[in-house]
Amino acid sequence: MLRVIIADDEERICQLIQALGEWQKLGLEVVGTAENGPAALELVRALTPDILITDIRMPGCDGLKLVEEAHKLIPELEVIVISGYAQFDYAQTAIRFGVGEYLLKPINREALNRSLAKMAERCTARMRQQTDIEFLRERREDDRQLLRAKLITDLLSGRLCAEDAQSIARTYHFAAKDGVLQLLLVKPDYDPDRFGIPSLSIVLKKMTGVFEPVLSAQCTEAVLDVHDTCLVGVLNYPREHQEALRSQLRAGLNRLVAEKNLFGEIEFSAALGTACTTFSELSASAPEAFRVLAERLTEGTSLLLEGSAVASGLLDMDFQARYTLAATHAIDVLDEAEADAAVAVLEEAVSVPGVRGWELATLVRMAGQMFVNRLGAEDSAATLADFDHRCAHCASINTLFASLRTLQREQLAKTRVRLNDRDAQPIRSAKLYIQKHFASPITLEEVSAAIGFSVNYFSTLFKKETGEGFAKYVTHVRMDEARSLLRDTNHPIAKICQNVGYSDLKHFTRTFKAENGLTPSEYRKLYG
Repeated sequence: MLRVIIADDEERICQLIQALGEWQKLGLEVVGTAENGPAALELVRALTPDILITDIRMPGCDGLKLVEEAHKLIPELEVIVISGYAQFDYAQTAIRFGVGEYLLKPINREALNRSLAKMAERCTARMRQQTDIEFLRERREDDRQLLRAKLITDLLSGRLCAEDAQSIARTYHFAAKDGVLQLLLVKPDYDPDRFGIPSLSIVLKKMTGVFEPVLSAQCTEAVLDVHDTCLVGVLNYPREHQEALRSQLRAGLNRLVAEKNLFGEIEFSAALGTACTTFSELSASAPEAFRVLAERLTEGTSLLLEGSAVASGLLDMDFQARYTLAATHAIDVLDEAEADAAVAVLEEAVSVPGVRGWELATLVRMAGQMFVNRLGAEDSAATLADFDHRCAHCASINTLFASLRTLQREQLAKTRVRLNDRDAQPIRSAKLYIQKHFASPITLEEVSAAIGFSVNYFSTLFKKETGEGFAKYVTHVRMDEARSLLRDTNHPIAKICQNVGYSDLKHFTRTFKAENGLTPSEYRKLYG
């Protein structure tokens, strides 16, 4: 609702205006009335109205003075003045001083509501315009932030659209000055099964809140954004701020570490990339920065890691080949213990002199990929994506190798179930066939042909899955039906004999007694 103040030294005029106005219909609300200029001005100051209706002449402060002072408080205030015929020229002058409408006494309902409608439309149009302007400002700011965040994405992907500082400023709204350019990485490590997306969102906001003030204080220019659950910063700062920046970054990391128990089971690490002077150097330094961050696997978490992570040569050694040989045999026999032993081969790599965390992570990821692909796992792409995600959030070598063991065990278990299901399906089909045809003299050959297996293979598979031979299973099915018919019907035993697939009554009786310890007639007397 738009807010209206009425000012007139005659109380009855205020009451009349209130009575004549179609306030609800026009979206207006009278929030106050005043009988003189100073009181009206105080209401304007206190209630910030959208529309002021005032008499041209009032004691203490005339209408024009009131309008002048009110516009100082609220420049966009819409004003309607009330005048008699004697002040007509005076009212016309007032319009030139920002008065939007004037009404002649005696006040007419139609004229009042027409003026109110005009004022309401002006207020609404102005608000709409202000909203549009604010929206455009916000959108421009959002676009600016998106472009600044894109600087990080393009740096990490090697697709930087510009290289010199001026082009970077135009393209990404990142106004770098002479000094140091450097990447900052802050990494949370957690168990994805125990740490959900809502919790991660809170943690990432906390991380940003901790490091943004540090960068604002020490950097000429800086941008932070989340990339694959890692907080990535592009920093530009004077070289003389380097030590102070390091010190404050360590303090920020220590703050996160001190409060980590508030978030759950999580570890924090940070890394600084190589100090650069150009954006092309900065882009080239990104892979090394992530390799330095991976040193948390060997050095431990809660550290600000720096320097280089030069390869030890681990990936050129025979660990992968030895693992492949051991894992392949484990896959052939679907044996978890042998798969665990294959991981133990990789664990020997920890003792290689100068081994790097990123080398061990690469070795484990390669092993997982080989295992899943060699096993022929279903939905292998999604399985490997999940495995990579888990490896990326390992905080130590032990959890990294544990992730590989878990992958192997889960995939072996799924494979065993899948193979069992594959073997069980034809047996289920055979059982269904037997249920439908047990009243006929069915044979092993007949059922084997029905499901498309050779007699020998089907006989072996059937016994493996059911724990008994084909003939014995058919007998059990027939005896189940015979017991049911003896209990629930008055059919002659000879007819029941035929209904369950026997042509010889004596043979049926002998078989029934062997199965149940009673002849068919004895069974009926007891249970029928």
